[in-house]
Amino acid sequence: MDGSSVSGVATSRRQFLSGTQASQAKAMRQVLTPPFAVYVLNRLGYGPRRGTPFSVEAFNALGANDDARLTAFVDQQLNPSTNPAGDVTDPDVAARLAHENYTTLGKTFEQLWQDHEVNGNPSGGPYTRDLPIREIERAVFVRATYSRWGLFEQMADFWHNHFNIYGYDRYAAPTWVSWDRDVIRRNALGNFRSMLQATFDSPAMLYYLDNYINRAPSFNENYAREIIELHTLGSINYLGANLQQHEVPDIPAGQPGAGWPVGYVDADVYELARAFTGWTFHRGASGGPNTGVAYMIPAQHDIGQKNVLGQFVAANTPYATEHQLFLDRLAYHPGTARHIALKLARRFVSDAPPQELVDHVANVFWQNRMAPDQIRLTLRALLLHDAGPGSFRDIGNFGNKVKKPFEAVVGALRAVSADFTIRRDDSESNSFMDRFRRSGHRPFDWRPPDGFPDDRNYWLGGGAFVHAWRTVDWVLDENTGSNQGDPLAPVLAITQNEFSNSPAEHTPNKLANFWLRRALGWAPDPVNGWAGTPLHTAIRDFMARNTDTVSLFNPDVGIGNGPSGNTAGLGTDGSPNYWHSRLRGMVGCILFSPQFMAR
Repeated sequence: MDGSSVSGVATSRRQFLSGTQASQAKAMRQVLTPPFAVYVLNRLGYGPRRGTPFSVEAFNALGANDDARLTAFVDQQLNPSTNPAGDVTDPDVAARLAHENYTTLGKTFEQLWQDHEVNGNPSGGPYTRDLPIREIERAVFVRATYSRWGLFEQMADFWHNHFNIYGYDRYAAPTWVSWDRDVIRRNALGNFRSMLQATFDSPAMLYYLDNYINRAPSFNENYAREIIELHTLGSINYLGANLQQHEVPDIPAGQPGAGWPVGYVDADVYELARAFTGWTFHRGASGGPNTGVAYMIPAQHDIGQKNVLGQFVAANTPYATEHQLFLDRLAYHPGTARHIALKLARRFVSDAPPQELVDHVANVFWQNRMAPDQIRLTLRALLLHDAGPGSFRDIGNFGNKVKKPFEAVVGALRAVSADFTIRRDDSESNSFMDRFRRSGHRPFDWRPPDGFPDDRNYWLGGGAFVHAWRTVDWVLDENTGSNQGDPLAPVLAITQNEFSNSPAEHTPNKLANFWLRRALGWAPDPVNGWAGTPLHTAIRDFMARNTDTVSLFNPDVGIGNGPSGNTAGLGTDGSPNYWHSRLRGMVGCILFSPQFMAR
């Protein structure tokens, strides 16, 4: 591929960060298309990581052609190793999360409630209520950076956003380990109806969406509306405020859900809210138990007859039966299948996926609605179905999605083989989190119930990118002197060990080529690498610029091997050239180029 045929690839970091959304989108459209392996690893995880099963080399060893390799890789990723409890396991991640600063990850829900809700804020004692959320928001970086199960980590993130709860909410923070482990991760590839039930029983959800104050004879519709509009059928199946239930047409015979209403109206929300009245959780009110366990207050429950999406229940039906019938109807409605299929396609394929693909995935979701691995089967159908142009396997999709700040930072950590176990009560980790939170993509920090946007245009704004880059820049420059990796990102060591330790080889041309190939995981030309592309020229010139900031020295002269003013080696960091800092800065320019940010 002739990189010189693509203009604008060498947009500077400053231009990209300060540009308009339109100019940033243009830069993203002008990136070069990578090999299929690089495209897949960036879509189904957080980018390649050398020397691991989630590397370009490992992917290419899975088959004789791209189709065979994709099938083998998807099947591998959809069947991660698990422990007897059903938790996905990875030895590298387990070793890092076994650090003594992680103290809550192994606690049961009951222990979390007692330790961090009941006793989390004692008079005169240590404040521990938010330790679980603080540990999980750091653990999510560790898992995404070091796990071999990148697709599973993407799905955990998907479901966290689908069933979004603000992680620092009143009853979420002290129980977040359980929400993450027991509700999201253990169901991430399982059965949607089972996951829906787990969310329905969670005190974090009941409090976040106000069902704990949903009481007859009046009712609070918040949870009922969001469970229909966000968690199940979605707004794509809302028929408007003017229709009444009896006016909604039925699904035709021969189609999934035949005889059920084709969509929902406001009356369905109100009826469901009535069904949910009295459903709350034990929190020590009026001298009662303080366990966090969900239960019904009969005196606050509306016992009248109800109708939700054509599912009728008679007056005085036991509340447990009522709940199960209505949750079944929501989970098994074909509108829910279409909604989930569309969201999955938008996550992994494009913001406007082919309708034929969405329909196929929705049908697999609905046909397998009783299967214990319904979500696994659905995701496999999405990733392997060939619906022509626009299907997942169409590499023309590359660049139609952009890395969100979390994906960009984790991808950068992976690209430079960072050795950094982000954890609680650690100065480097605290500095990292303080910088990253300013990107607007701090894990579990989205307050509305709809979750972080999955639309590329939302993230094509300077603020998010600026703070993601500043986080990466800090990682590249940090020499800890602690028990973390020192430095966190071993840029110089990688250069000397994987490229060359000879000053004669440390030319701006060769350094730029080496790091472009390593950080991006590929090169346009098997012999010349990135040489001759506008991106290579820009990166090379960054390294070859003289201290007058205007002129360039010969980019084929080795650093530390040249004339006066260029006699100190790459590992030195003294005035006037600061070579070690400049090397790290060069790598940073690559990691925040449009080429790296594209997915």
